[in-house]
Amino acid sequence: IVCTTYLNLRYQGTDNAIMTTTTTTGSTDDDDEKKSYQVVFEEQYQREFGFTLQRPLLVDDVRIRARVPGKSAAVTTTTTTTSAAPTEQPPQPSYTTKAFFGKRWQQVGVYHLDNKGQLKPGHVLQGPAIIIQSISTIVLEEHCSALITPDGDLDITVGTTSSNKDEKEDKVIEPVTTAVVDPIQLSIFSHRFMGIAEQMGRTLQRTAISVNMKERLDFSCALFTKEGGLVANAP
Repeated sequence: IVCTTYLNLRYQGTDNAIMTTTTTTGSTDDDDEKKSYQVVFEEQYQREFGFTLQRPLLVDDVRIRARVPGKSAAVTTTTTTTSAAPTEQPPQPSYTTKAFFGKRWQQVGVYHLDNKGQLKPGHVLQGPAIIIQSISTIVLEEHCSALITPDGDLDITVGTTSSNKDEKEDKVIEPVTTAVVDPIQLSIFSHRFMGIAEQMGRTLQRTAISVNMKERLDFSCALFTKEGGLVANAP
C-alpha cells in the first residue's frame, strides 16, 4: 500500500488554501528529490498569484490517499455497426403538419424517434421533416437525408438530391460551406481567450481585499482588440 499525504495550506490572515504534497509518487526513500510542504506551497502560490507573502503558514486539514499498485483491468470493447443498409420502403409519419421550408409553407411529416415500431435501422428520412424525441426535436431541412443507424442514432447527410417530386427542378444542392475560417481553430482560440478572461477574474477574486469583489463578484475582466472590439469577458 502506497500512501500520499496532502496538507491544505494557507497564509495566516488569508482564505486561499492550496492542497500541497511533497511528492506525487508516495515514495519516501529518495529524500533528495523531495521538497518540503512550504517550498511546494510557495511555488504553487507564486505560480497562481504572481507573488508570495512573508507570513506563517496554517494547516486547514490533512488528507491521506492510499492506493494499491497493480495492473489495470482489461477494458472490453464491443464492436457495433455504425451504419445500416437503407430499406426500400420509407417509414410512414405519425402525422403531418404545416411548416415553413424553402421560402414557402409545406406539409411535412412528423416522426417519433422513440417509437421503435415506426423508425427502424435502415430507414431513410428525406427532408423536409420533423423528428421528435423525448428530450429534443430535430428539424431535417430540405435536400437533407437522415439514416437510422442500428444504435438508434441519426446519420444526417447535407446536400443530397431534392426529394420533392412535385418540383420540376430535381437538382443536386451543393453542401453548405459558408464558414470563412476553420471551425476547429475558431473553437480553440475562442476557448483560449475565454480561459484567459476567466483566469483574470479568478486571480482578481482571490487576491482582492474588497468584500464586493471577493464575495459578490462585483467586477468584470475582458479582452479587447486594438480597435476596441470585445473578444471575451468574464465572469
